[in-house]
Formats: sequence, C-alpha cells, structure tokens
Amino acid sequence: MERKLKTYQLHLTVKGPVFIGDGNEIQKKEYVFLNKNTIGVVDGAKFYSLAKKLHLQRDFEKFMIEDTREDLKHWCIRNHVSVNDLKSCMKYVENVGDRSEEKGKLQILTCITDAYGNPYIPGSSLKGMLRTILLSRDIICNEENYSADIRQIRKDLEIERANRKILNNNITRIEKKAFCISKRIDNEEVEFNTMSGIIISDSEPLSRDDVILCQKWEQHTDGTYKTLNILRECLKPGTVIKCTLTIDETLCNIKIKDIMEAIQMFYEQYYEVFQRKFPRNDRGETNTVFLGGGSGFVSKTIIYSLFGEKEGIEIVKNIFDRTGVSKDHKHYKDTRMGVSPHILKCTRYQGKEYMMGQCEVNIF
Repeated sequence: MERKLKTYQLHLTVKGPVFIGDGNEIQKKEYVFLNKNTIGVVDGAKFYSLAKKLHLQRDFEKFMIEDTREDLKHWCIRNHVSVNDLKSCMKYVENVGDRSEEKGKLQILTCITDAYGNPYIPGSSLKGMLRTILLSRDIICNEENYSADIRQIRKDLEIERANRKILNNNITRIEKKAFCISKRIDNEEVEFNTMSGIIISDSEPLSRDDVILCQKWEQHTDGTYKTLNILRECLKPGTVIKCTLTIDETLCNIKIKDIMEAIQMFYEQYYEVFQRKFPRNDRGETNTVFLGGGSGFVSKTIIYSLFGEKEGIEIVKNIFDRTGVSKDHKHYKDTRMGVSPHILKCTRYQGKEYMMGQCEVNIF
C-alpha cells in the first residue's frame, strides 16, 4: 500500500508556563538559592572536586550520606565555602517565579531534557493533547453514537466502592469507537486507528534560558489562593515550541481544518464549563490549548463533552469520589459551587498570574 504523507509545521506559543516532568526532583543537597529569585543547581562532580581542593572531602561525604536537615547552602556557610567557589560548580542557574515561602520541605520537580540537557517537548505529549481534543469533537458532533457509553459510565458510578479504573475502561472503548475504522485493502477488511496516521515529532531542542521555576498556586472560585511548597521547571511565557505534524492520508482522514476546529470547540467548552467560574476568567484566543502537568483535570477529560455542563459537574464529582481522591479536596462542595473541580491551577511570574500549560497553536 502506497502511503500518502503530508507534513506541516506545528508551533505552540507558550502563554502560561508549561511543565513536562521527567519524574525526578532536585534534592536539597543539590541546589542553593543564590538570591530570592535565583536558584543554582550544582554539578556534583565539580563540587566534589572543590571539596577535595578545600580539604573538605570527608565532611562533604558525611553530609551527602547522612540523613540530615542541613541543606547545601548551610553546609557551605558552615565550611566557609565562598560564593564565587560555589558559582564555579553550577550545572545551571534558573530564575524563580513569584514565590510565597511556605513551611516544610520544598519540592523542586524537574522537566524532561534530551541527552545534552536541553529541555524539549515529547511528540507523545503533543499527540496525547490532540487525541483528547479530537475525541471531544467527535463526541459533540456525533452525540447519538455515544449514548450507550454515557449510560455505562452512569451505571459504573452508581456502584458504591472505589474503582480507579472506572474512567480508563470506558475511555478505551470510546476511543476505539471514535478512531477505529475499517478499510478494504487487497480484497481484505483491515481495521485502522486513525490516530496512528497522525505523527508528531519531538520539539526542536529548547534552551535552559527558556526555563523558569514556578510555584504551584491553586485559585478558588471566591478569588482566594492556596500556595504549595512545590516548584516546577517550566517553559516560560513567550517560548515557541516547534515541531512537525505529519498526516498519513492512507490511514487518517483528519484534515488540518478539522484539528483547528476541534481546538476551537474544546477551548470554548473549557471556558464555558470551567474557566469562567473563576476570577481568572479572561478568555484566551480560539486556538488556545493546555499542555503538560499541572494544567488541570478539565483540560484532559471528555466528561463535559459527553454529559454537558450540569450533569458533567455531578459526574466529575462522583469520579473523584469513586477513584479515591482525598476527602481533603472537598469535592462534595462542587455541586453547590457550580463547578468541578473547584480549583484552577495557576502560577505567578514577574508579578503576573498565569494559567498553567496555556498555549496557542498554529499549523502551517
């Protein structure tokens, strides 16, 4: 079978910090705050060589091995390590967005990088985002095809026990219905997943200068905030993520105009059922998407496409209840508040508030 490929440029302009984590953290013995707004991450090998040069090798080894409350900055102060010596051992330095200092351990979550230490966005993250958006469009445009799935989700949620797989099992079936098609090839019926015909490359490598550390902020519907002792390595606003989008037209009948229409429909729904319920409700452009960690449940779900706003609030609340989400999150209040979940994931940078993961897409 001869393949018919069309390749496009896919660019995302970062409007709110984007976090794609690699599952790791920077430990307190691996970084120092050089000032309130700057953190330095130490190159372990360089710092060990410095410790040897300063005849602090044994003390440093003991510091690294023992479970101590002391962090690297205080170890340096105690051992009279100069700021200039410390700076000479830096792997990289990062700007810290507006941070509210909290009691307790500070977590610093790292972003995914390539073999050379450059941040990038995996094509799989971008394709996952588009999959949800395209699935939402199919549900909205072909509502009658999903009536049995809607009934099944309702039925599953009536069972009074926790089940973390409630959503996964149903979504797998719904995705198959939306994306699997049969084609006759050489007198034989062959089943294809149309999403296999959408190929997105990893982004071009970005720079460490594109990365900032952003604190996790949670905005409530009454305008109050909760700040958490978590910093994430994020791509800063203004960064342009560049990659290629290839459509194999022998496997996929989705066109660029379909993708852009789906993006517009998804954001319109996101705004109406969720974002406008918060003080941070200035509407984005029609090509707005949400990418990466910390961008929130509503940006990654098709529940509101299936059930609409009113029933969707109840369904989302019940999903949280059945999938073991902590009662501390108080989702039992969602119905009264008229939104579920009732928290908007935000951060602050240079005095301005941003929604996590917000980007604008252009394909050409």
